[in-house]
Amino acid sequence: MKRHSGLVALAVILALSGITWVSALDDKPPVLTPQDYAELQHLTARLNQGADSHNAQMWVSLWTPDGVWTSAEGRAYAGHAELTRYRRERREELAGRTDIRHWTNSLVLTPTADGATGRSYYVMMRVNPSPPTPMSAGHYDDIYVKTSNGWRIKRRTISTYPRDAAAILP
Repeated sequence: MKRHSGLVALAVILALSGITWVSALDDKPPVLTPQDYAELQHLTARLNQGADSHNAQMWVSLWTPDGVWTSAEGRAYAGHAELTRYRRERREELAGRTDIRHWTNSLVLTPTADGATGRSYYVMMRVNPSPPTPMSAGHYDDIYVKTSNGWRIKRRTISTYPRDAAAILP
């Protein structure tokens, strides 16, 4: 009888060990595939092109329905309706000018349980003078999620430095 209870105890210990081992395998850190990296880089490029061409529909389509864009001044625009309003206000503010370009670089992506985070640097230039004139520089902090429509931006926060565009001119 003692031998039987010893075998049962051993079986229970082995079963619990196996369950623990399998659970540990499921806790692997998330990984982004090369395809994910390419899609996220393309997403950020399209976002810049939508902004620069004042294509609000394209720009807004790259966000989740509850996506939030937070300006360097701390103003947040949440959801597609507010994001669309922001893009229209920005077009009016610039009088429809399309001579501004965003250059984004040094995108670093980090996988998360829900998708990915990213940080990239940007320079915004006015391209019609010769030579082109820098307007702003800073970085974006992004939260990305993968949806049924592909990767989308859940949140973007902009940090601008220096805030005075004249300060970055030689």
